[in-house]
Amino acid sequence: MGFIDADTHVLETDATWSYLADDEARFRPNTLDTDGSQTEWHGLRRFWYTQGQLVPRGLTGLHVEGIPDDAVRMLDDVPGRVAWMDRLGIETQIIISSFFIVTLFADADAQVALARSYNRWMAGCCKLFPERLRWSVALPLHDMDAAVEEIRFGAANGAASVLMRAHENKRLLSYPYFDRIYAEAEKFDLSVGVHIGNTFDPTYTKLNGVMFSVAAMTGAFVNVFTSNLGERFPNLRFSFLEAGAEWLPFAMRAISRGIDGAARRDVALDETPLAGTNLYIACTYDEDLPRILKFAGEDNLVLGTDFGHSDFGLDLEAHRGLLARTDVDERILRKIVDANGRRLYGLDRAAEIAA
Repeated sequence: MGFIDADTHVLETDATWSYLADDEARFRPNTLDTDGSQTEWHGLRRFWYTQGQLVPRGLTGLHVEGIPDDAVRMLDDVPGRVAWMDRLGIETQIIISSFFIVTLFADADAQVALARSYNRWMAGCCKLFPERLRWSVALPLHDMDAAVEEIRFGAANGAASVLMRAHENKRLLSYPYFDRIYAEAEKFDLSVGVHIGNTFDPTYTKLNGVMFSVAAMTGAFVNVFTSNLGERFPNLRFSFLEAGAEWLPFAMRAISRGIDGAARRDVALDETPLAGTNLYIACTYDEDLPRILKFAGEDNLVLGTDFGHSDFGLDLEAHRGLLARTDVDERILRKIVDANGRRLYGLDRAAEIAA
């Protein structure tokens, strides 16, 4: 039994869009090479140009020391990716899009076409190692019928979660607009992976703007935790990814004071309020875990490496780094690197069904 990597990424390639139909070719993102002067993207040189936006194609070609090469991160070399996992002690990765956490869509048809192509490409890449590589469905959230179709496709083709951001289409995650998404994900035992990203405006694309998406995660958690989603979808699991977990004590204290007229304002701060819920938070290996655990409990924290990227979230040796800590009981640490992730993504149940 190895580690569960709750948050990894793929860098999309031209092949990602190879499943577009002939009449969808106009939606294909174009590659734009620049001189790196686009300072809002930290000197990156290669972009997708789509929907009137520049979307980074990742740090391809830069060969940053100590990270996997481009072919591994782009899933051109799937066996090479699994070899990296073996090196890191990872049993299963959950792979999340890079393109769809950043791109804003106003054109519903474009979103449907690109999400459909991405999902089929991912299914094809991951089917080579179905127990090692699981993935998160890109959802065309402007079109609920199409989004439901993509969830069903993902569930039948190795997906473990569906991708959302802190708020989508200018709607909070608790809005009834998303009920069909949640019902379908719950039906197929897929979790909802809430990942940092560009949720509503160009702020995220400015220098140091990524912290705006981290802050938005706190608001998304408060919104979900204080809503009645847990009552209406009792088996649906949410994860909050790549924002760390040190915001959790602040969020719980705000809830206890009645922020936003919260229905859960009676939360007891000394009774591990997250325990017993279907809400999971991806911590980092170097956070103040003793304090975080007072609020999260030992069953609701998971760990991701951000494999595939090379930014502030990347910790390839995160699982081993966490296990090396001496300020938290080893039994709890092993839950964070293994059992909690299995439960979040339903991995053991999937194995039982396959058997």
